[in-house]
Amino acid sequence: MMPRPSATRCRAGLGLAAATLATLLVAGCQREEEAVESQPRPVKTETVSFSPEDTFGSLVGEVQPRFETNLGFRQGGEIRERNVDVGDLVEPGTVLARLDIEDSQDAARKAEANLAAAQANFDNADVARSRQQQLYPRTTSRAALDNAIAQANAARAGVDAAQAALRVAQNNLDNRVLTANTAGVVTAVGAEVGQVVGGGQMVVRLAQQAEKDAVFQVPESTFQAAARDMQVETRLLSNPQSMATGTVREISPTANPVTRNFNVRVALENVPSDFRFGSAVRGTVKIPGEPVARLPMTALFNKGAQPAVWVVNPADSTTKLVPVEVARFGDRDFLVSHGLADGDRVVIAGTQQLRPQMPVRLLQGGAQ
Repeated sequence: MMPRPSATRCRAGLGLAAATLATLLVAGCQREEEAVESQPRPVKTETVSFSPEDTFGSLVGEVQPRFETNLGFRQGGEIRERNVDVGDLVEPGTVLARLDIEDSQDAARKAEANLAAAQANFDNADVARSRQQQLYPRTTSRAALDNAIAQANAARAGVDAAQAALRVAQNNLDNRVLTANTAGVVTAVGAEVGQVVGGGQMVVRLAQQAEKDAVFQVPESTFQAAARDMQVETRLLSNPQSMATGTVREISPTANPVTRNFNVRVALENVPSDFRFGSAVRGTVKIPGEPVARLPMTALFNKGAQPAVWVVNPADSTTKLVPVEVARFGDRDFLVSHGLADGDRVVIAGTQQLRPQMPVRLLQGGAQ
């Protein structure tokens, strides 16, 4: 009879087999990883281009009038007539709207009647004063003369008061007609015929066409890095060939509570005729300075405490980490002043997965 192997020997054999199997699996995984790593990693790149101008990029704004006035009646009443609509061109003195005038006409007639009565009273008092002056001191006393003079002065004051009341009544009648105080275009209307409006309520909004502004919502970091008299180039989105330049005229002292941007108004010069109010424009700020290259923030990599980027070697399509000097950081990009050259291809996506001398493959359309 053959002797049976002991349990200890069986367990030892099973352990040796398991260890062998694990070694084979690890070796296989390593070979698979090496095979994967040996394949070029696909990357997206951007070609470096240095420019002699430092631009802040572009912002979209709109054309607005520099002077826009809300016109309304000084006194309230019912609108009987409105002669203009949005988009109408008007000249100085053009009648825009009229209020009801019945009550104002009656007040003017009453003031005219009061003036006539006051004038008649003064005429009588003046005649009495002249008579008393002729009779004094022969047949009249000093007291009678003084009384006649006082009556004449009071009647003269009554005439002055009646004349002032007539002027007020006539002005109130004239104010029932709303006229344009300057040439411009109607941009809004605030009341319709038959509506009762109050004094000072906007009835017509009039914008002057002589001067136009381009208005932008600008981040704080952008305008703080530039001078107040910087030149802004604006082009119509609908027609980029139509262009006007201008300078910053006004910067809002407070930020928009929602966007945290600041309202910046640019006074335009030599404005083309197709720069209409409300037209969308793209504004670009250019400041001459040291040549810089603009790269997206996704290309930035830290080499210790120094910023760097991954550059693809065109000879063997491998990567190398290149330290760079950053001139300024933006919201979505940064400006490189030193460390790169025109034509360098910088990796702009997947930088955290790269290592030095790693073979890469440029994605179709990835190079710019």
